[in-house]
Amino acid sequence: MSNWRLLLLILGTLALALGCNPPKKSPATPGKPITPGAGKPAKPATPPVDTVVWTPGQKPDQQPGRDKVDGPYRIALLMPFLTNQFSSTVPEKSELALQFYAGARLAAQQLSTTGGPNLKIDVVDSQLSDAEFQAALANPLLKDAQVIIGPARPSHVGMLAAQATGRRQIVLSPMTPGSEQVKGFPDFLQISPSLRAHCEAIVRHVARKHDPSAVTLLCKQKEADRLPYFQQAQAKRGGSPYRELILPDNTADFSQVSLKAYLQPGKTSVFIVPSWASQDFINSLLRKLKAEKANVEVYGMPQWADFENIEPEFLTANRVHIPKSNYIDYNREDIKAFQKAFLDAYGTIPNDDAFNGYDVVLFAGTSLKQYGLSFAEKLNKQSYKGFRSDYQFQPVSAGQILDTGVRNFDYQENVFLHILRFDKYGYIPAN
Repeated sequence: MSNWRLLLLILGTLALALGCNPPKKSPATPGKPITPGAGKPAKPATPPVDTVVWTPGQKPDQQPGRDKVDGPYRIALLMPFLTNQFSSTVPEKSELALQFYAGARLAAQQLSTTGGPNLKIDVVDSQLSDAEFQAALANPLLKDAQVIIGPARPSHVGMLAAQATGRRQIVLSPMTPGSEQVKGFPDFLQISPSLRAHCEAIVRHVARKHDPSAVTLLCKQKEADRLPYFQQAQAKRGGSPYRELILPDNTADFSQVSLKAYLQPGKTSVFIVPSWASQDFINSLLRKLKAEKANVEVYGMPQWADFENIEPEFLTANRVHIPKSNYIDYNREDIKAFQKAFLDAYGTIPNDDAFNGYDVVLFAGTSLKQYGLSFAEKLNKQSYKGFRSDYQFQPVSAGQILDTGVRNFDYQENVFLHILRFDKYGYIPAN
């Protein structure tokens, strides 16, 4: 394992054990990467995050007014650092938390140099199992936090929400879209869009160019419970229902399936395919459509971006589109600058989790600066464009995404999604 991981883990362990902030200064010099294995490890460069100094006996929840906008604010980062597995190496499963935390620290540095609010970010190791997570919830740093960022696992969302609701804390859930167990908690902000949001984003994009009569929903029987998401989104728009083609679960390929009834001669036929379990099934469908020599567009799911066994010519010939919550344009100058800053500070390159950590903390910090602890109540007035995603929150109740302005709801969800199309070099933003 590289030194940057070891050093961050040690830093997180100190914050966990001592309840303190990372030191404000470090021997590491910005601009000089940490070299793995080079002598005695130096501490990683630490951004100048302001430290909260509480009046003796004062607790965060005793601070006057949720509209207070000058801080200081206590943020707890609840991630699986897996300190209980630490020995001479760092567990591979710790990388998610370490990358996220590293990006979050760079966001804190950015806030401190641009007039952001006073922040104190404490690290709490959530571990992995439900029992370990339940024990982590007793950490005093979580009790004192005004904003909690985490957790990473879907099974932990309801456990955290149940505790934070009564304490009137703001929770930013940065990774898991499984918030159905969250009830009556408007200050719970789900950063990752749900499957329903993905389906609605596809419907919106299709409606820009195509009549509903040109659209077919196609899947296997075991996946048919996803189709109502599209039909409901279409109904919400006032459109007529899409056609549906539901195949038996034992359908291995399309050699015995006729698609001619769903192809419109001289027009573009659209297939929406909410399937991701079998690359062979998708590959066979795309091969079949290409062989038909029809004018088609196919909308798939985010998992298709990771498929390795589909011929690129099938993706381009069928004009494949997918929704994605995260897309990073590495040609942007600000993203290149972030990559350099990350490499200088940690001696390694950032992955998607690092960009996520940066986006979430920068969003939290700028929101706190503008609206104080009432920012979750004013998300309809905010606009945030991150490195990997924009944030557009809408209220959710009983699993339904509602119009903004609704007062009684369970939580708020970021519904922004990139619609990408496959180009010969990979997926790029669609028009």
